Amino acid sequence: GGDDNDGNASPDDPPNTVVHEREPRKSAKGDKDNNEIQGISGSTRLEAKKQRRREGREAGRRRTIITEAEFLARREAVDRVMVVRGHEDRTQIGVLEDGILVEHYVSRETSNTMVGNVYLGRVQNVLPSMEAAFVDIGKGRNAVLYAGEVNWEAAGLDGGSRKIEQALKPGDNVLVQVSKDPVGHKGARLTTQISLAGRYLVYVPGGSSTGISRKLPDVERKRLKSILGKIVPEGAGVIIRTASEGVSADELEADIKRLEVQWTTIESAAQDATGTSGKAKSVAPKALYEEPDLLVRVVRDLFNEDFSKLVVEGRAAWSLVEGYVNGVAPDLLARVEQFEKTGPDAPDAFVTYRIDEQL
Repeated sequence: GGDDNDGNASPDDPPNTVVHEREPRKSAKGDKDNNEIQGISGSTRLEAKKQRRREGREAGRRRTIITEAEFLARREAVDRVMVVRGHEDRTQIGVLEDGILVEHYVSRETSNTMVGNVYLGRVQNVLPSMEAAFVDIGKGRNAVLYAGEVNWEAAGLDGGSRKIEQALKPGDNVLVQVSKDPVGHKGARLTTQISLAGRYLVYVPGGSSTGISRKLPDVERKRLKSILGKIVPEGAGVIIRTASEGVSADELEADIKRLEVQWTTIESAAQDATGTSGKAKSVAPKALYEEPDLLVRVVRDLFNEDFSKLVVEGRAAWSLVEGYVNGVAPDLLARVEQFEKTGPDAPDAFVTYRIDEQL
């Protein structure tokens, strides 16, 4: 109300209307007539952020939890198809669910990734202020290894002071894995905590813990945990992937043994290059292991019993996929089909399955 408002309702207001007059805000000096701009207690931006967090927590509590039977029923009700179209310089992969495109991957000859590759690198210089070392991996630009990515147990500094200048010296050879591709002027990111990805799990040589994907149902997690206690070798760790759902102990053990042999080959190649000490000076950088092509990685990570078929177009792509599936999952080879065009003007696989149209 204004100055002439006596706090009573006006004649045209509905019955039982109550009028409240707000007290003017007091200034810090206690002067009621101060008309200058004044701050309010509390930040509206921070209050809004708190409110969003509260709403997010409440939404999390209201999350619908489905049973394992419902989860499996939903999976089985969807018809999943993977379609591969291979050209000379490009390979495309589409994942269809009930004919609808849900995932699309593109691999080009000029955009190969280095992530996952293992190198025997040579330390160029160590910067204690950055807590990082720059390592030559034979790719032109030096890659960077931060202190947080150093395997301190292997360096013999697990219990003492963890300073990168104590673990590495210029000229040392170090076994590293690329964790992030180079971007712009920044070199690749490295880690000495090597991990090798398999079909059903990730093998971590030198690790001591095991992990299981949280996407799996609780009953399945318990089953896999009981299996891991029997098959995981000493001095190594594993991380179970979502693709391992329903997989037998024999298949998991075969995956571990395959990755164990892979790691032994990498270790042997590193020792042959550096000698038994592993700290020989001025040994040229060398690639010891390279992650497979994107096509193989997608088939490895996604293609399982949930897919009704895998359609492959292109001779090179077919040779790659057939060889991998035959060696790793021969039971799924019957679901792999080669797509052949009936004529030069006939539609290809992506047109036939209406993927180009959806893209």
